[in-house]
Amino acid sequence: MALAVAGRFLTGGSGGGAGETTAQSHAYPGRVIKVSCEACGWVAITSQPVNDVWREHEAGCPAFGGAVRHLPDLPPLRRLLPQVNLCRHRPVRRQIAVTPSGAKKYAVMCELCGRLVG
Repeated sequence: MALAVAGRFLTGGSGGGAGETTAQSHAYPGRVIKVSCEACGWVAITSQPVNDVWREHEAGCPAFGGAVRHLPDLPPLRRLLPQVNLCRHRPVRRQIAVTPSGAKKYAVMCELCGRLVG
């Protein structure tokens, strides 16, 4: 399987012979990145380092005024988690284990929220 990208051929396979690349040698293992030029319409889908591929196109872009890199919109920002309500801990002893000698082990936990206290 060969994929022509930005003037290069990426070959993939399990042979591991000369000229073949493996997933570890790619800049983005298991993923491909899309790079495009708004000035000339050039598009590259590559797993190579994006800046190297762009620099190669920028040097030979046929558009008047030079290459203009298209930057995709950023994903929306993450929403902040809701405010945490503090618990007025009500400590209780809970049996958590019995040793082979018969001694009981306890943990002090909050009866309301279940967190370990002290």
